[in-house]
Amino acid sequence: MKRKGDTLIEVALAIGVFSLVAITVVGVVSASLTNAQSAVEVTLTREELDAQAEALRFIHESYISGSQSEVKESDNKYEKLWNTIIKDNVTKYSTNPQETAVKNYNPSSCTEVFDNAHNKVKTPSNADSSNFKPFVINTRKLSTVNPDNVLITNSSGKFHTASTYPRIFYGSQTENSSLDSQIKFNSSNVNQVQGIYIIAVPGDKESVVEGTSVKKKVAYYDFYIRSCWMPLNSDRASTISTVVRLYDPAVICYGSGCS
Repeated sequence: MKRKGDTLIEVALAIGVFSLVAITVVGVVSASLTNAQSAVEVTLTREELDAQAEALRFIHESYISGSQSEVKESDNKYEKLWNTIIKDNVTKYSTNPQETAVKNYNPSSCTEVFDNAHNKVKTPSNADSSNFKPFVINTRKLSTVNPDNVLITNSSGKFHTASTYPRIFYGSQTENSSLDSQIKFNSSNVNQVQGIYIIAVPGDKESVVEGTSVKKKVAYYDFYIRSCWMPLNSDRASTISTVVRLYDPAVICYGSGCS
């Protein structure tokens, strides 16, 4: 009895159907993994931004709490920290083009934001480089209240594009070694700031009574907390930003003194 085998056309058709199904499955799995990776990156980035926002609020509220308590003004360390931020780390601008350059944030690539050659945040075009002062807060050293340890400024040479997602690396790194494998995570020292920074800009001025005179002082500061990273399988940067508005405690009225 003769057995009839599959024809070449039938074999080719079967291979074609199998290949189509395999390609579809691989595409679906790849897209699912990409979406999952993206969701994780967004979640971790938001946590990093929230940590910076909460640190700013903590400094602000601690200043106010100290001012309302029996703590001497000279002993209010968070007041000193706040004043260091608004005195030395506020980004100022004198013209509308500079203000627009600082406030607009829509990079297509993170290399537009970070200068890896000098480990710093780039000054936006049309902005004044001498008055552009990005920074982040070392949340692990807030209790020390030492501005030199708490504030990581652009001059520290620690700002880089994100290798995966925006984050702050704490610890030490041995020379010529991979960052992830050599970090001592129990350290409270900032090693690198990747893909995240804060810009503080002054708001409107209000009249404040000091003794017998009236002065115009900045009433509040807007803290723009920004992030930038290149997601998986994408040629355009992902960015998440938030803004925190904090009124200067020195201008807030506690019953009298402001007008």
